[in-house]
Amino acid sequence: MSAPAQAPKTMDQLQAALRLKDKSKAEALLKAHPVKEAFRKYMNRCLSSDSTKRELPDWKKVDEYLLDKRMSASARGAGKVMKEIVAKECMDKAYDPLPHASMFALRIMTFLKSEEGEAYDISLENHSIWHHREVQFDRCKRIMNLLGFLVNQNREMKRNRELKRDRQIQEKMRENNWI
Repeated sequence: MSAPAQAPKTMDQLQAALRLKDKSKAEALLKAHPVKEAFRKYMNRCLSSDSTKRELPDWKKVDEYLLDKRMSASARGAGKVMKEIVAKECMDKAYDPLPHASMFALRIMTFLKSEEGEAYDISLENHSIWHHREVQFDRCKRIMNLLGFLVNQNREMKRNRELKRDRQIQEKMRENNWI
């Protein structure tokens, strides 16, 4: 699952994209248990399969997906929790990145609304009066930037591991070469 080209690639870019005060805040966010756990679950579903080449869905699609699920008759009529609906769709559509990215977004939204996470939920300062919907747009965009960064980091780590393994194999072959 490749991250979009505009996803942050460095810690400084992540800090700017999430509007955090300094790099240490960005590092602390990445170390927060709910963030690590949300990405671990996402990674187990999406990054361990061959679907790693597919693009992450755009934040607008994720937001629209969540709104559609929130407004669906099955959600309102059955009194189901949003996470249950998205979790079921994740199971039903195992190779579709949209439900999985949306589940990651839901988990991070829950974290950002918690006492521990509110320090990382920084919206635009210039807009003193925001409608709830605009706050959701902004939050979803920042969450997808976080997911894009984590996917980029994961891909880079995998690539480095493969390069190291290839170098070790070549070294062993040179050592065992009798000719």
